[in-house]
Amino acid sequence: MRPSVNRTVVLKFVLHAILTAALLWGLHYAPGGTAPLVNLLDPVRGFYHNARIAEHDSYDEVVIPTLSGLVTVERDERGVPHIFANEDRDAILVLGYVTAQDRLFQMDFISRVAAGRLSEIFGSASLDADRFLRSTGMNGAAKQITAAYAEEQDFDYEIMTWFADGVNAYLNELSYAEWPIEFKLFGYAPEPYTPMHTVLLMQYFNYDLSFNSEEAAYGLAKERLGADEYAKLYPRHATRYKPIIPTEIEEQAVSVNSDESPVHSSDALALLNNVHHTLEEYGLEGYRPSKGSNNWAVTGDRSATGSAILAGDMHLALSLPSIWYEVHLVTPSMNTYGVLAPGAPLPIEAFNDHVAWAYTNSGLDAIDHYLLQLSEDRRSYEFDGEWLPLEMQPDTIYVKGADPVVDTRILSDIGPVIMDSTTAVAIRWVAHEKNNGMTALWRMNRAENAAQIDSALQYWHSPAQNVLYADTTGIIGIRVAGKLPIRASGDGVGLLDGSTSDTEWVGRVPFEEMPHAISPARGYLTSTNQQPTTADYPYYVDHNWQPAYRSLRIDTLLAGRDQHTIENMKEYQADFHVGQYDAFVPLLDSVRALTPAGEAVKAALVEWDGKAVGETPGPLALHEYLQALKRLTWDELLFMGIPDPTETVLVTLLEMGSSWLDVQKTHEVEDAAMLMALALEEAADALQTQYGDNWSWNTHHQIIFRHLTQNSALSVLWRGPYSYPGYDETLGPGDGITVTHSASWRIVVDLSTNPPSGAGIYAGGQNGNPLSRYYDLHIPTFLDFDYFPLHKPREAGELATVSSILRLHNSE
Repeated sequence: MRPSVNRTVVLKFVLHAILTAALLWGLHYAPGGTAPLVNLLDPVRGFYHNARIAEHDSYDEVVIPTLSGLVTVERDERGVPHIFANEDRDAILVLGYVTAQDRLFQMDFISRVAAGRLSEIFGSASLDADRFLRSTGMNGAAKQITAAYAEEQDFDYEIMTWFADGVNAYLNELSYAEWPIEFKLFGYAPEPYTPMHTVLLMQYFNYDLSFNSEEAAYGLAKERLGADEYAKLYPRHATRYKPIIPTEIEEQAVSVNSDESPVHSSDALALLNNVHHTLEEYGLEGYRPSKGSNNWAVTGDRSATGSAILAGDMHLALSLPSIWYEVHLVTPSMNTYGVLAPGAPLPIEAFNDHVAWAYTNSGLDAIDHYLLQLSEDRRSYEFDGEWLPLEMQPDTIYVKGADPVVDTRILSDIGPVIMDSTTAVAIRWVAHEKNNGMTALWRMNRAENAAQIDSALQYWHSPAQNVLYADTTGIIGIRVAGKLPIRASGDGVGLLDGSTSDTEWVGRVPFEEMPHAISPARGYLTSTNQQPTTADYPYYVDHNWQPAYRSLRIDTLLAGRDQHTIENMKEYQADFHVGQYDAFVPLLDSVRALTPAGEAVKAALVEWDGKAVGETPGPLALHEYLQALKRLTWDELLFMGIPDPTETVLVTLLEMGSSWLDVQKTHEVEDAAMLMALALEEAADALQTQYGDNWSWNTHHQIIFRHLTQNSALSVLWRGPYSYPGYDETLGPGDGITVTHSASWRIVVDLSTNPPSGAGIYAGGQNGNPLSRYYDLHIPTFLDFDYFPLHKPREAGELATVSSILRLHNSE
């Protein structure tokens, strides 16, 4: 039996859908034509039918011949599937089935992004995006990795095949009437699901969390500034931070040479800048600092419960449907609850009856760019005194409403090559290598103690993560997991010389020498994307680390109490103390001789308590002040075409004094006080121009949840904007004036209960159907920084509230 249809909601949606279809046609978003409106408005097969099936039947039975036995799925009051099976294979197969029920378009779309196949559904407007995405090598590598899995019959491949079988079992019974709305709107059919779709999902996460194209600019900076000045503005190691690995723990490893200098090419820099602009134009920015995350855990000695407590919140893009999907799997060998990205065959961040774990992005330098010296005919490149051939690989891009476009992918022994009429750059990236992440997740979800979690992480390859874990015995630990490349000499900073083996990758840091810690004496561990170790760690990790205000704040909170409660952990995830306030506002004491407008900005800052919440004008004043301060300080660098140093460097210059503080457009030679005064005056002008007399943070700082495609023509599927607290680098994150990336999943796990219990929240809801009440069910709770209890029964029938039951078996 299905719930009744809300006809007002349906009518409103259909009217919006007509306008959306017209917009899509007019904007050439799908030049081949969206589906005919007569199909979209058909009461039997169109949008109205999507409204009728927006909720799952209260009871249903499905036959899947490949199942070994009965599997029961109970969805709770939020639509979370609890899957009870007698075999692990059956549980994962049914996980594929139910994920497809709720998130089929998302599973298809994400794989198309990674593969560079958007033109097939959106038309020629997406050709440049597809060309770029394919040039990264993600799709080519996914094909090779999938083929290697299949040939070697890896366990990863077996797991992915189970999941794909479940997805296809759902697709086999799917009629046009039941297609998700987006398939109808864009006029294309779901395709059969394969293990490669899951590999492409892993590629997408590699791209999102480790791809960047800005390294060449650092080579230019070093050349133009000189080594000494470069080291001041772009230090190798962070300052003003708390490392992930406590300083009480010694790192033991072999020293590595890092004397190799980058090369410079204006043409190559222009080429990579074009790549960067393509990223921004299509919303495909790859890694950015706001894709951070927090995690922390305390031992039983530092917990009011007497057992470990673990908390985590992953800071990623906010979309509808959400990047995450909640699930609970119960078999004789595991009872695990967590979130996965639709397309993954196992929970990614989760807790079971024995352990819990949470991630933050490590930010390891996992990608290098190499300048190639081409032959006259541009079909080979020089390497160690020889000319090696470039492989010219035909690549067909299918385009909706137009003829296919035959492109050429260029490959070197280093990796894929980006080339224009003047230069060529090869890319070496961890995403091009085979990844046994499914084996890692399999072992993690079945782990019975902290040691088994840590052992499972040896299979984790990329993207590199800081994995924090805790078990029911009170042990806590953290490990930087993933491939950290070792270069023959030098490091990955800047554009590397592709004509010599001196810069190539020669291995990876051994697992046992990756930064890690177990139950330190202080009784807590945490990571917030900061530099994982002190400068004593002998391997190159990365450079020019972003400000680590969160690391300082959470360390203060965790060190400040002898014992922490579950509620304390939730309070820390909703902490809005601004680290920039501590760094920059005290320096204003020396500023004098301001105009009344400048004094008003200064007053808004010095009279503020440093918390980015409510009606206070302080955060908005700080935002504009820092923008002006950076613009004035780094005016020379703008003309040089090199990136701004971090805020941490800026604070040091203001405290110590520097010639960089002089503003080029003025006749005076500014010192720190004069520069800050100018910045306050510019901030006053910006505030008045943009916001008038209303500087309320609560009014102007807003969060928005866009549809997965990010296209404004589908704004009827968006939610928001809503007022939202937080600031760049607060523990409760709120980067920018309009927040699009924040805590995509917050969780707190209490390991004192039997079994361990959790409270969690992500923005959005379980169902990708915009007409389902589960599409955006979580948003009010998310905005309130509240949580849902995460139900984890061991047997079917134990849930207090069941919204639907699905029984799957292998015979009629």
